[in-house]
Amino acid sequence: MLIVFLASPAILASEYTCRANNEIRTISVEYEHKGWQVPCRVKYEKPAENLTEYPWSAQTSAGYCEGRAAFLAGKLENWGWTCEEQPSENEKP
Repeated sequence: MLIVFLASPAILASEYTCRANNEIRTISVEYEHKGWQVPCRVKYEKPAENLTEYPWSAQTSAGYCEGRAAFLAGKLENWGWTCEEQPSENEKP
């Protein structure tokens, strides 16, 4: 399934930074519209591999993307990564 986010740039929130050895991976939730929980998609970045994936998305299920992002961070932690939740864009000073 291909989801195209048109109109405005996606708003980022629910971000996790995960580290293992010298590698960093970032998990974040992108929202199409500020203030709306859907549509959304989970963005998974692997900078060392120059790879960005979007493993999950939702059109109508509020909270789904946030839950999937937390799930992926937990999965990485089970594999030995250390993940920290970062303040969302709305919480940054």
